[in-house]
Amino acid sequence: MLEAVHNDIDAYVGQRIKYSGFVYRVYDLNKDQFVLGRHMIISSDFQTVVVGFLCHYNNAINFSDNTWVEIEGTITKGEYHGDMPILEVTSIKQIEKPNDEYVYPPA
Repeated sequence: MLEAVHNDIDAYVGQRIKYSGFVYRVYDLNKDQFVLGRHMIISSDFQTVVVGFLCHYNNAINFSDNTWVEIEGTITKGEYHGDMPILEVTSIKQIEKPNDEYVYPPA
């Protein structure tokens, strides 16, 4: 789903989504933003990279980095180093880390 939305943002604008991951921040996000991240395995020796959706939520500061959450929101088109899908979060709740916290590259 993540790859499909990133590859064709306009086709998904306005769609509602429910997604879970951990709160991840980089230095140039504002206080209302975070990445809803998952670790994607990229090699046979389990090296990973963080992938995810950029989220906008007015109370994002209330959720610490690495907190697992489930969000519901609407896909919008915004800008972050180029065109980017941004999830406008309408609801968020803290959850337990899932048994399988990884995602895998598309075939």
